[in-house]
Amino acid sequence: MKLKNQYVVRKVADKAVAIAVEKEGEKTDGIITLNGTGAFIFGLVNEGLDRDEIVAKFFGEYEVTREEAARSVDGFLAELLASGLAEE
Repeated sequence: MKLKNQYVVRKVADKAVAIAVEKEGEKTDGIITLNGTGAFIFGLVNEGLDRDEIVAKFFGEYEVTREEAARSVDGFLAELLASGLAEE
């Protein structure tokens, strides 16, 4: 999976936001507000990691089982696809 645009993830007033980086001559739509775990996963997708790498890093970062990590990552990745922000 990859994001359709390149993003930078920043903290703005205690919120994590992903801001699309415009490509030359191409406009992008705006800013995505993320919660803490969403920002973590989004950042890893943005870096180009695959699903299994993201699950492993999520498991290492949060106090969850591997199954919970996989469910969280899979749910977030499904939302990225459904919203049109990412593609397979």
